[in-house]
Amino acid sequence: MKIFKFLHRWVGVVLAVFIILFAASGIVLNHRSFFAGMDINRSLLPKNYHYHNWNLAAVKSATGIGQDSLLLYGNIGIWLTDSLFTQYEPFTGGIPRGADNRRTASVVNTRNGNILAGTMSGLYKREAYRWEKIPLPVKEKRVTGIIENADGIWVLTRSSLIRLSQESKKFSAKHVPLPYPADYSNETSLFRALWVIHSGKILGIPGKIGVDILGLVMIFLSLTGIIWFVAPDVMKKLKARIRARKKMARVNRFSFQWHNKLGIWTLGFFIVITLTGMFLRPPLLIPIVNKTFPALKFTILDHPNPWHDKLRDIQYDRAEEKFILSTSEGFYYADPSFTDSLERIPHQPPISVMGINVFEQPYDGLFITGSFSGIHRWKPSALHIHDFITGRPVSPVKGMANPFGAIPVAGYINLAKKGEFLLDYNAGMVSLQRGVNTPTMPASIKEKAHIPLWNLALEIHTGRFYSFMWGDYYILFIPLAGLAILAVLISGGVLWVKQYRRKKRKTKPILQSQHLTKHDDSGTSPIEQEDEETTVF
Repeated sequence: MKIFKFLHRWVGVVLAVFIILFAASGIVLNHRSFFAGMDINRSLLPKNYHYHNWNLAAVKSATGIGQDSLLLYGNIGIWLTDSLFTQYEPFTGGIPRGADNRRTASVVNTRNGNILAGTMSGLYKREAYRWEKIPLPVKEKRVTGIIENADGIWVLTRSSLIRLSQESKKFSAKHVPLPYPADYSNETSLFRALWVIHSGKILGIPGKIGVDILGLVMIFLSLTGIIWFVAPDVMKKLKARIRARKKMARVNRFSFQWHNKLGIWTLGFFIVITLTGMFLRPPLLIPIVNKTFPALKFTILDHPNPWHDKLRDIQYDRAEEKFILSTSEGFYYADPSFTDSLERIPHQPPISVMGINVFEQPYDGLFITGSFSGIHRWKPSALHIHDFITGRPVSPVKGMANPFGAIPVAGYINLAKKGEFLLDYNAGMVSLQRGVNTPTMPASIKEKAHIPLWNLALEIHTGRFYSFMWGDYYILFIPLAGLAILAVLISGGVLWVKQYRRKKRKTKPILQSQHLTKHDDSGTSPIEQEDEETTVF
């Protein structure tokens, strides 16, 4: 019991701040659209969150909109610059405020001269000096890809494909149902299952609200645990101040009682949340990356749309005259009519479970794919995959690749006049041509490009935020913190059971003797004395 008391008391107090941050950040992560307009100045954060040389996925790519003008886009939103990268000005008028709302996945300059932008907050068309939103016939707003071929303009969201048609100056959008994949088995990845359980999304909105409530309870338990920890010392200092001491005693008693009640009622839920969270980050993530199992009935995993939250990017293979969809489960071919089942492409490049960041077609039938697992040249029809940097052949993968490779690729730019640039998430922009300098990231962009509150919450929740303290060892923070939290939870449960049994034993003889003796109102009951002496849950 001494070990359990030590774990729950001392480890719990040490972890209290981290647990509060886990809970608060989790609530923010569950409501991205609500917090999308809230930003944090990067200057207030550790240096590894400061922009330098276009790092941290500041830029994903660039699109030409004239002979001497470019639009740079990515996490910084959209910026207008000249072909020599000498002058910059923001190009986000009309898009809702907030860095998360302005995060841009694709910008396309169509054959008719229209400029379209796909962002976290929706699809936009450039009109005069501002962006105008194009309504989409689906609930979700986030656009992940835009392409144009001879048949029209195609917009991809995380769950749906939409075709745009233009009448006069206005666009109309039509939802295009995607057929089931030929290899469909109604299975889900273990990673996705753990993620929706951890966030509560497995039960939809009620599940998310339930996890939010658990987050608030966890914050309450951490605060009341701290109060119980410091109360004896505070009461000693207040020895001469009777009124203040009594008030502190009431706060302490309230904290103890509700800490115990809420703690034991929610213990099982917290154990599940902690265990699932531990497997959502490396190193425990790696062994489950490609594991699948049948989708659970009556949950969001058993969605009627087989592509729900799985679509990541789109291209049209001009050589094969087929669409290629990049999904969370790999690449699929789709015929232009979208009537036949989607066929899984057998020879696929490695794509990190973190998602695809580059999907370009520089020549007919040749694609460049990039993610945190590296960057590759891929020719599906010839079954060729080569490392973009070394030129060496790469073995195909099944499912998603490990989260991190040699180069965490966040973007790629190919410009006729300036050449090719690679965007490394950590190092930033690198020129791939000799004698071509990398454009300097101007101070004006650094000052205005704040970090979304949602992203800061993600950094805290995944443990990456603490890398400024522990360097590369931060990757062990989640599994170690998870084990420590489990120790606190389980030890609290054991102590509660011990206390409950002790109360039951002492209460029985008291009840039996009540008809023989009167209760002394001037003192404290044996049960209340026991409460003051036992360790908090």
